[in-house]
Amino acid sequence: MKSVVRIGLCVAALWGGAALAGDESYGGSGLNQGASTYHHEGLGSQTGLYVLLGGGTEGYTGANAPDLNIGFSYGATVGYKPTKMLGLEVGYNGGLTDIDRAGPGGAANGADIVRNAGQAAVTVGLTATALQPYLMGGIGIQNYNVRGLSPLFGYTDDTAGYVPAGVGLRYNIGHLLTADARVDYNFPFSQSFAPSGANGAWDGRYQALLQIGGTY
Repeated sequence: MKSVVRIGLCVAALWGGAALAGDESYGGSGLNQGASTYHHEGLGSQTGLYVLLGGGTEGYTGANAPDLNIGFSYGATVGYKPTKMLGLEVGYNGGLTDIDRAGPGGAANGADIVRNAGQAAVTVGLTATALQPYLMGGIGIQNYNVRGLSPLFGYTDDTAGYVPAGVGLRYNIGHLLTADARVDYNFPFSQSFAPSGANGAWDGRYQALLQIGGTY
């Protein structure tokens, strides 16, 4: 029964398209509409709203690298791709870090430093394919919360800005599932959470995330 209904709908659609194409009063708009529909379907899951969630790792560079261990990071991203090549997104990311000098147990019950951040970014694809490498850049703000005995090592709560820049690889599986792997470096500004007081371009943070979600 479903097959009969589908066949009937196809016949009706074809008949309607032929009637519109043959009617001079439409000026060929039926063909243009068909081409537009085909183009939209051809874009598939490479355009539209996307939502991603995942985790990975992060670490610090420059003057802050010796004292801060590599830790766990996590993130969530909501974005929109108006074209295959361009993406606009906002995201949340966080990180858990221990102070190396505090020893194996750290300075707190759990992470010594908890970082929470929000950012806005633009992605630019390097190819218009389902497996797409891309470049990413934007601006963000992050908050450092030091816990336990961390202040004894010179660390303090702080809110600072940063500029994320990185590369990624996105893969659209079918029309819904999207996998996204990215590595970015975050250039800090107005940063003063660490005892080093380092705020140079290379006294920042790197992050690697694998996120899974969908494009709709």
